[in-house]
Amino acid sequence: MSLEYSSLTTSELHRRTYKYDLWRGFFEGVLSSGIQTFALFIAIRYYNAGEGLKSLIAAAPFIGMILSLPLVHYTAGKGLKKSFCSAVPSALASVCLIIAAWIPSLEFYALMITISYICRSVAIPYLTSIYSDNYPHLKRGASFSKPLLLTVAISSLFGLAGSLLLEINIIYFNWVFTVVGISALAKAWAISSMPSKVIEKTSHNHPFGNFEYVIKDREFGYVLFTWFIMGFANLWVLPLRVDYVASSTYGIEASPLIVALIITIIPETIRFLFIPFWARLFDRMNFIVLRMILNVLFGTGIALFFISKNLLIIGTGSALIGLAFAGGSIAWALWVTKYAPPEKVSAYMSVHVCLTGIRGTIGPMIGYWTAAQVGATMTGWISCGLMILATIMLLPEIKHGRKKMLEAP
Repeated sequence: MSLEYSSLTTSELHRRTYKYDLWRGFFEGVLSSGIQTFALFIAIRYYNAGEGLKSLIAAAPFIGMILSLPLVHYTAGKGLKKSFCSAVPSALASVCLIIAAWIPSLEFYALMITISYICRSVAIPYLTSIYSDNYPHLKRGASFSKPLLLTVAISSLFGLAGSLLLEINIIYFNWVFTVVGISALAKAWAISSMPSKVIEKTSHNHPFGNFEYVIKDREFGYVLFTWFIMGFANLWVLPLRVDYVASSTYGIEASPLIVALIITIIPETIRFLFIPFWARLFDRMNFIVLRMILNVLFGTGIALFFISKNLLIIGTGSALIGLAFAGGSIAWALWVTKYAPPEKVSAYMSVHVCLTGIRGTIGPMIGYWTAAQVGATMTGWISCGLMILATIMLLPEIKHGRKKMLEAP
């Protein structure tokens, strides 16, 4: 533990972390909009990318999540601060995004976008560990929710501004991604300014040793298993949603503004409105019950999104997905803090993030293939069915979730 960190009181740690996390949340909103809407949209509309490159771009954040597991292992016990290890990848992402904006080549664009969004997600476990160290247990959801609100608001506003600019001329995407790149650098500054401990030592001799916690901690492992089913059902249709409304393949071929409205603005607005509600529930409610409610909302939203070409029905599905993401984003980022010992939050989180990365990497590829075989509508129904299965599997865990609430300090 650094001298600077140890000299801070609990309230000072909370205040300084919260202050810079608000800045991180602001700049993360621009990055979020970039990957959710514009990265794939430019690949489809400007470069006319094939299925392979579209799948690669869609999978990039999840490849980064897989790599987070060995990254946490190799940085453990080296005397490096968690804030430093989280900030450096964001600075590298900034460089790649600006290069992608100005080099007129599909292959180079795809490569730079892929690297940048790998960097965006590779350092997530460090940030979660900072929250665990610096935020009080009963205020963790509420403290995390305010920067998240800022992320969602900026994502919606930037999605609208960027889409209006592309409506004028799609070549202006180079300026859109320049702004995204600058935001990545600013995000690196915000994270590096947070007070943080050094990364704890590990007892493992290989980079995948943290997976032992899946076996040793039965409750953690079982919840992860159900989360994998639910997460796969969600993530394999995530990029397909953009294709469904933007590509001529499915007969909708919406304008840039309509694509941004359905993919970003509607769900992010709903997400923004309901984040405080879900944050309060996360701090006070049985986590397993909360997870089950979110699963049902996700499944219903995905089913509605793909059952019709009617933009009103698609928009309703998108709104429900946004409602689920409002709680899901809080649950995903913080749930391991309810299960992991304080000194092992980075390790537990690296396993959770890595598994998210695995399903997110293979999911888009399987999703595109499935949609080509059985159609987008049936793919949506399959996703809904998997969500219901994951929810039913959580029923025996309700009593364990109640026990976690009683054990909380």
